[in-house]
Amino acid sequence: MKNKTSRFSEDIQLLHDFITMNGGENVSTFLHCTPSEKTARQIMEEGLVFENYLTHTSDSVSGTDLVELNYFRLIRRSYGDYTIIIQIDNKLIQDLNRKIRNTPFHFSEVLSKRLPDHLNAESLSYQLPEPFILGYFDHIHNRGKKNPRFDPCYHPSFFEKNLQILLHHHTNHNSHE
Repeated sequence: MKNKTSRFSEDIQLLHDFITMNGGENVSTFLHCTPSEKTARQIMEEGLVFENYLTHTSDSVSGTDLVELNYFRLIRRSYGDYTIIIQIDNKLIQDLNRKIRNTPFHFSEVLSKRLPDHLNAESLSYQLPEPFILGYFDHIHNRGKKNPRFDPCYHPSFFEKNLQILLHHHTNHNSHE
């Protein structure tokens, strides 16, 4: 019989293997936990709704460091046994960060499937498109479920529209101060 420590290590190793199945290079990885498989499936199919910035509801991780993944699991276990894995192409992030430099915006806002109605609100709700969801890892059964539509380089035309709206808002907001 295996002890709890080795089982947990196997859990983390399997999570690592799932995260890095596509190599894991040239992407930024974010993890988000949820308590039900139904919610995990819904996020994989529809995208992740987040408030303000992606990093407010998910953790940026290397995805390759077992110690970091173990720490993530320990501190986020109470959020649920289903870990959503988000991966976004680093070149896309760098390009967006360059375009929104000197603004209060975060690249994840540009990536949203929809922008909030009022960009001046305290709490803003965005939705990361489902192609950025690699899939989810079920810690109860130690298995990953891959998103068939996963594409870390996803770049639809609405990203440019979002960018223009955000930059226009920033320009107008600053000119009224």
